[in-house]
Amino acid sequence: MTDHAPKRRWSKRVVRTTAWTTAGAAFISALGAIGAAPTPAAATRGVSARPVRQKIIVRRIIKKVVIVDPAGPAPVQVITTGGGTAPAPAAAPAPAPPPPPTTGGS
Repeated sequence: MTDHAPKRRWSKRVVRTTAWTTAGAAFISALGAIGAAPTPAAATRGVSARPVRQKIIVRRIIKKVVIVDPAGPAPVQVITTGGGTAPAPAAAPAPAPPPPPTTGGS
């Protein structure tokens, strides 16, 4: 009943050639469309030869590091137990608080 031959597949070589040809034609037609476009009105007027320089703003961020002396050791308290005749020494006074941190001048 159905006596037609199965469809033949294209070889890789034919597929690649067709793809390259199609891509090349599309690229060339895009270049032709760009070339055929009219020039902008600003380009046809008498624009000076030197373009206006743009200003570039550079912002430098400087991170400041504050170094503070470490806190002193905790006061030492000596406690003697059992049979000592001398009284135990009093605890050492607390150290002064560290100075407030500064930013280094500016």
